Amino acid sequence: MNDNMQLHIPEITRDNRLAGKTAIVTGAGSAGEMGGTGADIAVLFAAKGANVVLVERDEARARHTLDAVERIGGTGTIAVTDITRATQCHVAAEAALARFGAVDILVNNAAIAPGEQENLESMWDEIIDINLKGAKLMSDAVLPAMRAQGKGSIVHISSIAGIVSGGGIAYSASKGGMIAMTRAQALEYGRDGIRVNNVAPGHVAIPMGLNFKGWDGAGSDEVRARRARASVLGTEGSGWDIAYATLFFASDEAGYVTGHTLPVDGGTTTVMPIVMADRITG
Repeated sequence: MNDNMQLHIPEITRDNRLAGKTAIVTGAGSAGEMGGTGADIAVLFAAKGANVVLVERDEARARHTLDAVERIGGTGTIAVTDITRATQCHVAAEAALARFGAVDILVNNAAIAPGEQENLESMWDEIIDINLKGAKLMSDAVLPAMRAQGKGSIVHISSIAGIVSGGGIAYSASKGGMIAMTRAQALEYGRDGIRVNNVAPGHVAIPMGLNFKGWDGAGSDEVRARRARASVLGTEGSGWDIAYATLFFASDEAGYVTGHTLPVDGGTTTVMPIVMADRITG
């Protein structure tokens, strides 16, 4: 993949669905033509009128996404942040407030999936710290602003690996933790007007999944075809499918929706594996 290539942006209907809102998106960086879920969410939100704050630990990757935001006429800024550090999370939230005057939406998307290395204590710590602890710390950082304004929307991006097994022990534990945290936060923050929901991606074509070291040939045509056949629809998803589901939870249209997890997986988790076996291997 050529990192100098611009992020591919499909045709997006621009409107004011998120006009006047400020959204922080973690793990929003990208490289090359294919964006991850964070980059696609940030670009879609910008197209819908939101100011977007791109939280990334790699400034070059954040700038690649910011270029895409600006190409569609959107407004964004970068916050170089290590989300495993509470102080840095608070700095990012304060920067969003200083620049745009509010924090209306937080999307906890940042994650790593380094493969089958869970037996290393250091690897377990890194996965849990980034995928789960980072989401908790960023949520804590935006709470004062959301509580002060009496409303807000937090959307976690977990995985179907938190619902069914197959993603590796540490990764599945981190994503299952996000699903449980969604429900707990919805209860704790609901009376403050803050909604908390979760999107669980299935087999979507994004760089992290196609480069997954725990699955031999993850990005090969053969494996991608098998992943597609594992869905009821018979297709792979994309980061944009995740972005549109996240948009619903973040928008006022989901004003009475909180504490829920929405699998965006082409129906993968709705069917017994034995029913799909012939389709997957055929």
